[in-house]
Amino acid sequence: MKRNKLFLAGLFSSLALTACAPQNQNPTSNLIETADSAIIGGSVVQAGDKITESIVAVYDAAEGQLCTGSLLPNNLVLTAAHCVGAYTEEMYVFFDLSLSATSERRKVDKLEVSPYWPSRQLKEKNTGDIAILHFTGTVPAGYKPATFLAASQKSLLKRGSTVVLAGYGITNGVTGEGAGTLKMTSVKVEDPLYSVSEVKLNQTQGTGACHGDSGGPAYVEVKGKYYLWGVTSRGVNDEDNDCSKYSAYTSALYYKVWINRMAQKLSVSLTAPQVSK
Repeated sequence: MKRNKLFLAGLFSSLALTACAPQNQNPTSNLIETADSAIIGGSVVQAGDKITESIVAVYDAAEGQLCTGSLLPNNLVLTAAHCVGAYTEEMYVFFDLSLSATSERRKVDKLEVSPYWPSRQLKEKNTGDIAILHFTGTVPAGYKPATFLAASQKSLLKRGSTVVLAGYGITNGVTGEGAGTLKMTSVKVEDPLYSVSEVKLNQTQGTGACHGDSGGPAYVEVKGKYYLWGVTSRGVNDEDNDCSKYSAYTSALYYKVWINRMAQKLSVSLTAPQVSK
């Protein structure tokens, strides 16, 4: 796992998602093939689970790239900078637990990428891998913005603490199977100070984020409620690119001022996301 993104074999035709898993080259398939397991060693998210309310899929039709994102107020989505394609008009936000041609979707009309990303994307640490998308239309019923972890709770992100990850990525880092269904898992924090703006997570126990989970959320669960703190960025020490080692997550808390400022810029009638101070 280098950058946790997934290029789908299928095509986006007539505004219908006709993608399939990488190993299946049938471009007429209406579904992304999925497996019964999840993320890597996790579980499929069930309808009605509270974690589903703020997670969306991000799809770049020009490149056939699948990512994940977190819903913010006022038609905004928080995701990774490396999920942003060259053509904004070819990007879509999907609302569904399992992606198909009938999944509800919205068109992205504008976006902002971290100013650090262009110059730091190839660096080992502190890459600025974060972006905000704005989509047109309305938010489907049953969805609502994510709640950010308060700055006063940042101490919960310590070495050995458990965090929850979610995304639409593959379920097998070796075969590339299982993309397109929302999944979740839990991992341990390896290094809360991996860089000034990133946290390193341990995926050596057979579970974690992988390709297609890029841009997806990392939470701390407190009394049954999920608090967003991170954005899936990339693999660390993952020479085989199979998502079996470590992963780096961009800290949304570190970028809270930038998130609020870009949120205001992207929407004329915007109330900035309620990021705790």
